Amino acid sequence: MANVIVIFFKDIILALIPIFVAIDVFGVLPIYLDFVRDTDSDEEKKIRKNSLVTAFSVGIGFLLLGKSLFSAMGISIYDFEMAGGILLLIISINNLLSEKPKLYASADKADLGVVPIGVPLIVGPGVLTTLLIITGIYGYLVVTAAFIINLLIVYIVLKKTKLILKYLGKTGSNAAGKLAALLLAAYAVMMIRVGVINTIFVYMKGLHKS
Repeated sequence: MANVIVIFFKDIILALIPIFVAIDVFGVLPIYLDFVRDTDSDEEKKIRKNSLVTAFSVGIGFLLLGKSLFSAMGISIYDFEMAGGILLLIISINNLLSEKPKLYASADKADLGVVPIGVPLIVGPGVLTTLLIITGIYGYLVVTAAFIINLLIVYIVLKKTKLILKYLGKTGSNAAGKLAALLLAAYAVMMIRVGVINTIFVYMKGLHKS
């Protein structure tokens, strides 16, 4: 029993890391600061709450329905692993080479937590791809727990945004975002590599049986 618990928490930590990298909370910080710079405490709390509720709903919904959708479309997990790796690589390269889009000051602050902070800044294509891929490795329970822990981390970071940026500075925050994007690129390459190897293995196994 003790070994099962140890393995469970070890898997949560292993699943937590790629989700954390994909969310790139330090890359979100400068944009979030632009939204809340001129808001009062109550407005900022509402924005933060809406963003996390939206991120959780979209992430869990995709996690539960994504695999069934793939089965209906005849897509294997390895197909999605390669496609997802390519997508993550494109996203990470884009984050490395360009800045995140400037947010419009005229946006309705009541909706900022839903779009674009909740989706796609916190939970975007990279996070959804990562959730679906690592579910095939660790299972729904572990990935759900790791995802929730990551959202708690996001909550803490966003709650302390102004204090963090006071010491980190915008340049430091941008540098942390670039580092996260580089790690995501490495993770994407790993996904593509594993997807290709597994596809070849399954193909060769099928030939051997026939």
